[in-house]
Parts: sequence; C-alpha cells; structure tokens
Amino acid sequence: MAPSLLRIVLALAVKPFLTASEITLDLSNWIGQLAPVIGNATLLDLSLPGAHDAMTYDLSTSISDGYEGIGPVLSRILHGVTPILAGHFVRQHGQTQGISIIDMLNAGIRFIDFRIMYSQAPGRKTGHKDWYCLHGCQTVHRAAEYLRPVRAWLDRHPKEVVVFWASRHGDYGATGTDQYPDTEPAQRQAFFQEVQAVFGGLLFDSRKGRLNETSLAELWRRNERLVWYAADFVESTNSSFRALDARSIINRLPGGGWKTTAMRLLSNGSAELHAARSQDRFLLMSMAQSAEIWYIEKAAEITFLPNVFGSQERLARRCAALFEIPNMTSWCPPALMDLSLLSNYYNQRVLEAAFRQGASDSSVDFPHAIYIDAIDHGGLIRTDGYAYAPTLVAANVRRLCRRVASPPAACAGLQAAVEAARTEHPVRLWEDAEHGRHVDWPPMPPSSGWKQQQQQEQEQQQQPAQQQQHQQQ
Repeated sequence: MAPSLLRIVLALAVKPFLTASEITLDLSNWIGQLAPVIGNATLLDLSLPGAHDAMTYDLSTSISDGYEGIGPVLSRILHGVTPILAGHFVRQHGQTQGISIIDMLNAGIRFIDFRIMYSQAPGRKTGHKDWYCLHGCQTVHRAAEYLRPVRAWLDRHPKEVVVFWASRHGDYGATGTDQYPDTEPAQRQAFFQEVQAVFGGLLFDSRKGRLNETSLAELWRRNERLVWYAADFVESTNSSFRALDARSIINRLPGGGWKTTAMRLLSNGSAELHAARSQDRFLLMSMAQSAEIWYIEKAAEITFLPNVFGSQERLARRCAALFEIPNMTSWCPPALMDLSLLSNYYNQRVLEAAFRQGASDSSVDFPHAIYIDAIDHGGLIRTDGYAYAPTLVAANVRRLCRRVASPPAACAGLQAAVEAARTEHPVRLWEDAEHGRHVDWPPMPPSSGWKQQQQQEQEQQQQPAQQQQHQQQ
C-alpha cells in the first residue's frame, strides 16, 4: 500500500476517536449532540433548562386583562390607565427575562413557561381582543407572533425538542374561566388553532403513544418536536391529541435564592424523576424568586409615596429587613430583575452543589425541567454568569452515560465538552453584604459536600505553587 494511501486509511480509522475528544458543546443543538448516547431514551429521561415567565422580555406598559388577583372589570380599567399611570412601575415588577425567546433557544433553553391571556391590545381601551403573553403587563405583540420564529428555529435545528407550558399564571389545575377569566371556550380554542397552524405536524401526537414510551429517536423520525402542555386542556384545546393536559405536570415550588429548599428536593431527585416518568408525568421545579406582595407594596411606597410613609432611606430599611438577609439593612431591590439577580447569586450555589454531589451519589438529580429567571446568552444565568444550561446538559450526559449501552468513546467526548463549558463559567461568590451577597451564608445542607469539594479544589490549585516554592528553597 502506498505511504500516502496508508496515511489516509489510518486517519479515517482514528477519526471517530479524535472527533469524540474534540467536541465543543453547541447549546443551540445540544439534544442532537447527545444522539450518540441517547439510545432508547425518551424526553422524560432528560432534564431541560427552562425559562420562568419566558416572554417578559417584551412587556408593554399596559396591564393585562384578567391579571391574577384583579377582577375583569378592574383589570379593564387599569389596562387603559397604566400606560400613563404607573405603567413603567408595573412593567419593571413583572419583567424576569432580558433576552428573546430565540436567544433563549440558542442558549440551550428547552422548557418555556408561556403565560397568556385574552386582552385588548396594549394602550387600547376598545376594539378587537386577542391573546397576549403577560406577567402583570401584557406583551407588545400577540402571543402567536412569538411562536412563528420558534417554528423557523425548529426547522433549522432538526433534532431539538422544545416543551411549552401554556397557562395564565402558572396554575396547571384551574379550568374554564378560573384559568382564563371573562373568556369563552371558542375564544380559547381559537388560540390553540393558531398554535396548530404555526407548528402543524411538529406538535407531539399523543395518539401514537405516551411521551414516556416514545424515544427521542422516534420523535426525530416522526418530526414531532414541540410538546404543548395546555392548562384548561379540555376546553382550551378541545381535548386535542396535539396537546397534553397540564394537569400531568408536577410543579415543585421550593423557590429560589437564599433558601435551601431546592437542594433538599434535588437530594432525592432521582427517585422523583423515575416516579414521574413511570406515570408519564412531567416533573418541573421553579427556582424563581417570587415577588411577594409585601415587596411590591414596599417598592411602590419608595417609588410613589416617599414623603407619606417616611423618607426613601427609611422605607428602604423597612423593605430590606423583611428579606432577613444578614447585614442587608438599607437596600431594597428596585425592580423584579434586581431581585432575580439576587436570587440567582444563591441559585448557582444550589445548582452546583446538586451537580457535584450527583457525581458520587446517583440519588441526587435534576427534574425534567427547572425554570428560572434572568437567562442570559451562552446558557448562563445573570448574576455573574453561572453556566446554568451547560450544567443541566452535563447532568444529562452523566445520566445517559451511566447506562451500559452508551458508547464509551462518545461519552468521553461529550463529558469533556460539557465540563469545558462549565469550567468557563463557574460559581463566583463575593462578599457584598449591603446588597445581600455572602460567600458563606446560608450554610448548604451538610450532605451536599459542595463546600468540602470546593476547598479540595482550592488546595489542589495551591499545591503547584507550594511545590515550586519548596523547590526554590
């Protein structure tokens, strides 16, 4: 055999192994990248990075009709006056996201919390109603207009699967007008007809089998890569086989931030994940920091009535005290996004603790999806840029590669790729007591082992310098 031909043959023989070790994580195609280790896995074998109140990046200054806690008559009145009276305040206390839905998908997000309501157009008091997204204020554009770019994105990413959960305010159990006040079934079904017109055959077809019985390979083959969970399933979709009943969602609400409840749930995550999968249910967990009514009230007092209830400084101290964060005594987050950034500062610790503990304890694991505030480009969460999406993708790689049938070479390449992405954006902690940031508070649950492992890594990093000093001596 000629030397040049021999080199070509040898190069082709070793190419698969070289490729496996040179993989770079592509968050816009991460499910497709996992194809070599997917095997017979279903969507309910994965953990999806998700976005809470995903559409709030495009809120108007008009409060939505039918907003939770406000009756239809009052919401209609407020809808007309908020653009000129407190509209910006309501908007800044409803916005949890800063990048578009397409940027989220490119950043690895695969679960979309899609909140909708039938409402007048922004700034309009009369005229034709339509479906808009909302969180306090409603979006600038109609809800269906955000779906068309998603369809185009899915066409460009032929192995990616996206899950939507459509509701008014994250309540999967409410039906009829309890879910969507002052609406008729025909109006609700008209919106789902728009959803079907946009996605067509991409919508998962429940007639062909349950989600927990349908492999990802089969979803790819059928090109059914959009799963639509609908609140008020019967009346809003007319029990369509192209949607799933949101009552099959198990929504855990430990909250985010400086509480450790989420860590305790993740410590038993594997058992919960398998139990939900066996029942064909979708296990979801929120790590969003909800804006309690007292926080909105305090923020409103500071913004609009500083001379009625006290000086701004005094009102800020009252607000800060209610957070019960050590030494945060005079700062009140001025907007919901600021509260989300504070929450994410501590969320990164919980996510990292769960991931690291899961390396040696398979009972610790993530749910089918986590949804969180302040998603950023690159799959990060806004705080100081923690690798949120790469961490959940890494958990998927680890879970799938623990299966006997997973190809070892592919696993090695994928594990190296996800760890490289995580290493680029690790947990970053700093002391800023005035704004509620602490390095060693609150204490993580003892079982997490996160602090001990962090200390070991710091010691390992210091060893080369110490050895070099010893050699010099």
